[in-house]
Order: sequence, then C-alpha cells, then structure tokens
Amino acid sequence: GAYIKLLKDEPTLDIATMDNESPYVIMFGPDACGDTNKVHFILRHQNPISGEWEEKHATDTPTPKKDAKSHLYTLVVKTDNSYEIYVDLDVKSKGSLLEDMSPPVNPSKVIDDPTDSKPTDWVDEKKIKDPDATKPDDWDEDAPKKIPDADATIPSDWLQDEPDNVPDPSAKMPSDWDEEEDGDWEAPLVPNPKCKKVSGCGEWTRPLIDNPDYKGKWSAPMIDNPDYKGEWKARQIENPNYFVDEKPHNMARIGALAVEIWTTNGGIRMDNFLVDTDVNAVLAFGKATWEAKSILEAQSDKNAKKEKARKAREAKRAEGGVVNMAQVYWGEAMEVAGDNPIPAAITLVVLLFTAVFVFSPSSKGKKPAVPDVAEEEKDEDEDKSEGNDGAAAQEEEEEEEEEKE
Repeated sequence: GAYIKLLKDEPTLDIATMDNESPYVIMFGPDACGDTNKVHFILRHQNPISGEWEEKHATDTPTPKKDAKSHLYTLVVKTDNSYEIYVDLDVKSKGSLLEDMSPPVNPSKVIDDPTDSKPTDWVDEKKIKDPDATKPDDWDEDAPKKIPDADATIPSDWLQDEPDNVPDPSAKMPSDWDEEEDGDWEAPLVPNPKCKKVSGCGEWTRPLIDNPDYKGKWSAPMIDNPDYKGEWKARQIENPNYFVDEKPHNMARIGALAVEIWTTNGGIRMDNFLVDTDVNAVLAFGKATWEAKSILEAQSDKNAKKEKARKAREAKRAEGGVVNMAQVYWGEAMEVAGDNPIPAAITLVVLLFTAVFVFSPSSKGKKPAVPDVAEEEKDEDEDKSEGNDGAAAQEEEEEEEEEKE
C-alpha cells in the first residue's frame, strides 16, 4: 500500500510522533497488497450520539495501476455528498456518501437486541437423515468402483516376451568405474525400440471400466425436519445511537497530510500533493505536473525501445546474411516511418496510386510499340522489287529506241 492520510486537526496532533494509529479524516490512495487490490477511499465519521469514530469504506473503487510509470490519483468530495475518484485525470468511479459507503454513514433505526439469545431448544436444521431408512440387502459397500473389462482381448501385435525397457546398447562402462569398489556395472535402461510400433510390450492386463454394480458408501436419505422452526433472528429494538447526518461531506477539520507506505519493493515515488476546494484548479494542477511528466516518461520509454531495437539491428548487421540484412533494413524503415508518419503516409498513398494505375483495367492488355521486324523486311523486299521492275522497263525502252534508229 502507498496512500495518504489527511490527519485530524486536534491538540494532540504531533507530526514528530505520528504513526499509523494517528487519527485521520480521509484515507485515500492505491493499495495492492495481498488480497487487497483497489484504490482506498475511507471516511472516518463521528457518531454524534455515542461520540465514536467509525471508518466508512467506499464500496466501488477502481483498481490501481501496477506498472513503473507515474500515475495521478484524485479524490473529489462534493457538497451534494457525491464523490468521484480520478486515475490519471479520468473519472474511474462515482458514488454517494449517503448510499455507497460500508457501513452506512447513517446507522439503522432498529438493531438486534444485544440481550436476546437463541433458545436452547431452537431447531434450525431444515433437513435431517431419515431415521426410518435402512440399507438395502443388495447394497454392496465393498464393491470396487472399477473392474477389468471382461470383453477386452489382447491386441494381435502385443509383444508379451519383450520388456518395456532394455539396456542401452550404445552405453559404455565409464573408464573410472571400479567393479571391485563400485560393483558390477550395468548399462542404463532405455525404451525398447521394438515397442514403439506396436500396441505394447510385457505382460498384458485388461483395461479397467466402471463397475455397473458399484454403489459406494450407503447413507440415509435426507428428509424435512419435522421440528424445524426456521432461521433464528434476534429481537429488534430501537437503535439508541440512531442519528441522521444529511451533510457528511462537512467532515472534520484536517490538520496535516501524512504518507503511509507498506511495501517490500523499492523505487516508489510520491510527490505533488494538493488539497483544495477548487476542483478545476486541482485538475489544472494535475495537467501541469503529472501530465507533463507522463509525456516525458512516454518519450523516454520510446527512446529506450528504439535504442534496444537499434542494438538488435546492429547485432544482426554484424552477423550478416540475407535474412538478417532484410530485417535490418525493414526495421530502419519502420523507425523512420514511425518518426515521420505524415511523409510515410504520403509515400504509401503515392505507391498505392501508382500500383492501381499500372494494374488498372484501362492499361491492361496494351502492348508496347515494338517494331515488327518481319513487316519491315517485307516492305524492304517490296521496295526492292519495285526498283528492279522499274530498271527493267527502262532498259526495254532504250532497246526499242536503238532498233528504230
């Protein structure tokens, strides 16, 4: 436990000599010790009739944080007798001083008469064993619960002549073994390899099944008790200390704040205590102190994890190998993305857009504009053929001119 006590302001209050028995008004804070695991809120309230101080425990409280980080616990008691418990500036439970405290702030109007006692002849046993019942003649209390299965047969591959364990054939007697002093050396036993592929080895016994005739220990059946009078309750009388306090929020005057710690663990830190009547000022104080510290702790944890990951990557880098290097590059990429989420998101969107464009139906099926070599060769042959035909025609015209001359 590590909680605070707001000590009662009284003439006997001495800070130098206070201890866990010093009277307090409110006890508040986390307690995770043994079976206890909750944030305490206890109000000490005085009965104005009897003058006695009683502890009133909140019935619904949150569980405490158990990590090594800093946490802020805040209790708000309002003038309408309601209360709120905050953990790290978030409301975790609510209640009423008049309805959600145990025992109640205001006692019952009637109570059990302390002078009343249960009569000696009062019978409060609702059921009794039937006194007229007798054990049946065929009831065998000695019958076993399990019996061998008479219908079971030995498996065909069961090796009855083979032991379950055999001497280890690969074992050798230690060089320092002295048979005169240590006795005859024997190889250690190992499972018989011949028994691995069969149902079993050694002596076969029938498996056990439930005994249909088993009934167990006989006992008489229970019947209604004819003398039963019901549950006895003490006579009710008016509570001499009855009172009604409609303003339990108006608690006793507070004189000091004390810290009470019960632990075997070190490293507990407690600071920045504040008692105020302005809820907004208290929450603002929490944001300025705890929240600022929490942000720094989160960044410190993040840096520590990054450093641990960096050292792991350096070890993989030194070890080498395709898989290790792939993990190194991937880890570095993820670290950069974590530190720069917006640029990383933009890059991812661009890559996805590009992938969608390249593989979209509008571009699917298009072939690159690669020249068809066969078509070009065909065109060249046609050009050559046309050229040859023209030359032949020109030669024929020249011969005809010569013949005319």
